[in-house]
Amino acid sequence: MNESKPISWAYPFPGKDTSNNPLQLLRHMAQAKGGFYPTGENGLWHGGVHFDEGTAAAFDQSSARCIADGDVIAYRIDERYPVSEFTEDIPLIKRAPFSTGFVLVKHSLQPPPLKNADGSIVEGQTPPSLTLYSLYMHLLDWAGYQAQPDLPRAAFWETRRYTVNTQQDGLSVRAGPSKNTTKLSELSKGAEITIGETEGEFSKLVSLISGTAEPALSADDEGQLPGYVSTSLLKPQSEPAEYDKVVVLDSGVPIKAGELIGHPGLYQNHDSAAQHMVHVELFSCDDVPAFIARSRAWASRLPDDQKTLFKVYKGASKLIAHRDGISVGNPPKLSDEGSLVGVDLIIPQALLDGLPTSHKIQVTVPAETSTSSWWRLDGLFADENGNPINGWLAEQELITTRHSPWEWEGFQCVEETGTPIEKLAYAFNARGLLSTDEQHNYRAQISKADGGPIVSLARLYDIADTDKDGVLTSAEIQAALTRPWHAQVLGQLITKYESEWSWNKAKWNELDPLLAEVSGKPNQAWEAEKQRIERLSWWGDLAGRHKVSENAIVWHISPMLIACSFIADRSFKFTLDIMKGIYLSLLPSRESDLAEIANELNSHLSLYKLDTTLRRTHFFAQILQETGPQLKVEEGFIYKAESLIQIFKYFRNNPKLAKAHGYDTHRGVKADGSRMSQEDFEAIANGAYGGRADLGNGEYSTGDGWKYRGRGLKQLTGRYNYEALTSWHNRLTKYWPADKDVNFTEQPDLLLTMKYATRSAANFWISNKLYELADKGDCLETVDAITRIVNLNTESYQARRANFERLWSAQTLK
Repeated sequence: MNESKPISWAYPFPGKDTSNNPLQLLRHMAQAKGGFYPTGENGLWHGGVHFDEGTAAAFDQSSARCIADGDVIAYRIDERYPVSEFTEDIPLIKRAPFSTGFVLVKHSLQPPPLKNADGSIVEGQTPPSLTLYSLYMHLLDWAGYQAQPDLPRAAFWETRRYTVNTQQDGLSVRAGPSKNTTKLSELSKGAEITIGETEGEFSKLVSLISGTAEPALSADDEGQLPGYVSTSLLKPQSEPAEYDKVVVLDSGVPIKAGELIGHPGLYQNHDSAAQHMVHVELFSCDDVPAFIARSRAWASRLPDDQKTLFKVYKGASKLIAHRDGISVGNPPKLSDEGSLVGVDLIIPQALLDGLPTSHKIQVTVPAETSTSSWWRLDGLFADENGNPINGWLAEQELITTRHSPWEWEGFQCVEETGTPIEKLAYAFNARGLLSTDEQHNYRAQISKADGGPIVSLARLYDIADTDKDGVLTSAEIQAALTRPWHAQVLGQLITKYESEWSWNKAKWNELDPLLAEVSGKPNQAWEAEKQRIERLSWWGDLAGRHKVSENAIVWHISPMLIACSFIADRSFKFTLDIMKGIYLSLLPSRESDLAEIANELNSHLSLYKLDTTLRRTHFFAQILQETGPQLKVEEGFIYKAESLIQIFKYFRNNPKLAKAHGYDTHRGVKADGSRMSQEDFEAIANGAYGGRADLGNGEYSTGDGWKYRGRGLKQLTGRYNYEALTSWHNRLTKYWPADKDVNFTEQPDLLLTMKYATRSAANFWISNKLYELADKGDCLETVDAITRIVNLNTESYQARRANFERLWSAQTLK
């Protein structure tokens, strides 16, 4: 990992809402059935957040993704989930499975370097850095992977076996590491094998685990099979190094933001039903307050374009009510009717950039040669009485301010001063669960917790203690999380206390008397819970390694709020240079087309699901092949007559027409010596695509083959696809209000313009959920999986792989 460069960030689970509004994603965490930041239902600190059945409606929870670039330093996978036995009404025993599986990733958080006026980095100035750890707890067990063999597996596991991953036929076993050597046998598609050393594009075959080899192969004296196989046609099947044990990776395995961590595992408490969930946590063993101080000082020296957070202040800004007719030509005015904003809120610039075009207005003031910005914001603000308000917000000098994430605006560090017994007694008392005698016996602990750091913060009291009874309950904290302005403040608390993943028997035993059902008699459910806590712990295996502290006293940071802030900070923008890096040989005269593509993508990056490096790279690996290096957005029909007969059924049935319209020996020149003309191109298109019921095209004579030929960055083909694009485009007119009622079926040549050519490709990417495939990683098998959907029978699988490898290795789209 390059520690001198700011790392990229991603959400551990992407939002299902195409806008990926960062503040709305923060709100969605309140839907969890439990596990809120910074405290849980039991009144104890809770250092992470839960993605469970409660949040599943808002997030794609099919797999957990790494939150930032880093190195995987440890993991544990249960072979089968362990089970707690809770005794209820005898003889009833409740068996509750719980996943202890986890992955721990180490990150280095560091501001960008200072730069000179010429863009070069200032020498001798090293940015401050902070070592962070992200934890993904309660992951799927090995039995779950065995039951779902197609489930993607983490790249940091050991690869022990490979599956033959051919398209149709089997895989040839060659005598040597070359396709020109003798074929010894053929392995069946899907066969599982082990391999040895790799030589060029081939690997040495070692053993056949499952499947067949025809003819059969005989092992040598050392038990190894003869021959070599093509490495590119093998799919790696990784497995954990060990089960039920913490595997510490001494050197760490690099992982990028958005790459696969694992899948939600099963977890059941004694008083609830089992559910699939993941606990995501972010913590640091460093001196976080000292780092923040240095980071703020560094941020003061960064350029203004690093200020990607926009702050609105309570009692300063006014939201202007929306009315019909507001537009660029008729913008809102500060003197219009509106409501005073009653809360503080920091808005990532990425949220503002992602708004539909109809929700953004820039007003130029000629006399002042300046431009002011207005945004229509719904569901983010409240008035002074806490009532939600919507409308248009203006950026105003001195009234609103801009900040860099490296300023840590609004964050507050809180150190633990109490013990679990104090917090639990306080929580029980708040929920009315203590008897009069217990209130008396634990009055000291309750009093101390009531004066503890999180409760004593006046700001927090104003936020969460909604009934103003002086008692802070978990339900009130959950309710506060549903409001963006409150969720943000709670997420800005950075809390220091002992990690729950460090087993401290004495600490938990101290709770025994308070949890006893009858004085002096152990609570069996609590005893089983303590055994579970011990089984879940892992800190002792990491203490003193990879800079993990011995005492387990660490700073906890809200993972979702940090992701929101730094995803905005590293907000990607397509530039002309980036586009030229994709289309390396494109003529300079086409640069305006590249700029138009870049502008269209930048306007709708989140909508198009191109919001990670991995997604963008997979997208352009395909688009580059579809358009070719010269960016052709219209299908060509210069075919050899012989090829027409081989490829298209119509011309196989009508070979005379193939010879009449296709060229003979020299490209573009027909057998009669004349050059191919527009009439030939149309005839070929109508023969190739006419009568294709799967495309919705009429017969040859209708001309549909030519009318709905391949156009756009994705080469959209066929009437049905043009109709579907029209329907999709008109459903999303809020994103392009100036392009209402566009009909690609009636005007198919619109796809020859870069704006619509780009939208058509984005539509295909979204509609087929190719971004979900892209999220599976940077392996070539993923490229092939996407190719099969884009163009199943193409001969360009290898070319698309090469496109991906070039763009990914160069990090062109990072």
